[in-house]
Amino acid sequence: APGLLTSSDTQQTGGTLRMPLTQRLHLNAKTDQTTRLRGLETSASELDLGLQWNDNWLLSAGIRSDSRNDNSPVVPLTQVQGDRTDAVARATYDSRQKWLAYGYVQDTLSTSGNREDNGRVGTGGAYRINDRFKVNGEASSGDLGAAGKIGTEYLYTDRTTTYLTYALENESTDNGVRAKKGNVVSGVKTRFSDSASVYVEERYTHGDVPTGLTHSTGVNLAPDDRWNFGASVDAGTLRDPKTGARIERSGTGLRIGYGFDAIKLSSAFEFRTDNTQNPDLSVAQRRTWLTKNNLKYQINPAWRFISKLNYARSQSSLGEFYDGNYLEAVMGYGYRPVDNDRLNTLIKYTYFYNLPVTDQVLGVNIGAELVQRGHIFSLDFVYDLTRNWTLGGKYAYRLGQVSLDRVNPEFFASRASLYIVRIDWEFVRRWDALAEFRILDLPDAQDKRSGFLLGMYRHLGNHFKAGVGYNFTDFSDNLTNLSFTSRGIFINVIGKI
Repeated sequence: APGLLTSSDTQQTGGTLRMPLTQRLHLNAKTDQTTRLRGLETSASELDLGLQWNDNWLLSAGIRSDSRNDNSPVVPLTQVQGDRTDAVARATYDSRQKWLAYGYVQDTLSTSGNREDNGRVGTGGAYRINDRFKVNGEASSGDLGAAGKIGTEYLYTDRTTTYLTYALENESTDNGVRAKKGNVVSGVKTRFSDSASVYVEERYTHGDVPTGLTHSTGVNLAPDDRWNFGASVDAGTLRDPKTGARIERSGTGLRIGYGFDAIKLSSAFEFRTDNTQNPDLSVAQRRTWLTKNNLKYQINPAWRFISKLNYARSQSSLGEFYDGNYLEAVMGYGYRPVDNDRLNTLIKYTYFYNLPVTDQVLGVNIGAELVQRGHIFSLDFVYDLTRNWTLGGKYAYRLGQVSLDRVNPEFFASRASLYIVRIDWEFVRRWDALAEFRILDLPDAQDKRSGFLLGMYRHLGNHFKAGVGYNFTDFSDNLTNLSFTSRGIFINVIGKI
């Protein structure tokens, strides 16, 4: 689905087909289409034929056609619209030993609107240096500029590590809107000594969020067992997938940490600047400051103190109406008596304030729009009845206020009480079943909701377990979340020290 929330009706369809036509000839086909009511419509289809000429030669040819059409009442001047059809031919030679090489030619057959031609000529190949190391690369030039790539399939030394990570998210952390979003992060980290290392990363973002490539580099320093320091720099260009507007982004960050015996402290500071094209081609600037702080203190073997302070401030050149603020302050005490390790409790207080930026406002009064502030008190406990059965519970109370207007806020009370009773059962070695009964009482809204949550977990060693389950209620156990969109399947991973 396009997400839990869209500004207009959205329909997405697509499919792929791979099949052999003969012993040497194969066919690949793919099509995708996205339709938005009174919005941007996109479609793309491609067809490829491949011929295995002999054991060494592979010949292929294909054609691709895509379209962009914006039916919005007011179309941004940055929008790219029209149709384009491209054709490509490619030849690949595989030595069946240490190397292979290929070349291709691509040309644009037709365009309409303000679509650019996409002709290109390129060559590339791969070479296996030894059994553990293979390199590959490509260079090309065309209507949209020069391009190239170089990479490895595997590389490992005692000082250098390469990595690749892909994450699929259902929510954009930049604007709080439910969306499809994917991130690919690849990079290299080199250790110069036992206390110093540097890294370089390339981050590619795609989906229903600004799409593009961000470059990142940083240094980490740990001069001794107690202290660690870090610094990073990010820069990149993103493009809005719906309007075509460009976003020039840059950011810097600093990090410091201290850990010794009973005290663990960490702080991070970040500053980011976004220059975004408006529909009239003017540029708006947004500056964002962020700090994240954590403190843990082991008072004695049974008691520990935890706290965190997260603060963010966002300022826009368009005026105060587009600014945003966020504050979350937490203090808590964890209790696990040494003479009775069956019992675990956590007492926690949270102060929460959220003034969302105007970009988060979607035209309907939902959780992302609400200006909210409040105090939240909670008590969690779990008790091991036997080796296989564990009883748990939670009580939380929110003394909060909410406003639907950010210009002239008029706050009204938003009290809530949350009750949870849970039972865990290890029915087979390393397999747990979970059941929760939840009640959410909203006296100011004269509303009361209840329901069950069920789950199943698998232990992965002694320190991790992963599970899947279903929440039959539409509310969260986090009382700062007012969206009532929590119903459905969830996946959860838990780690412990």
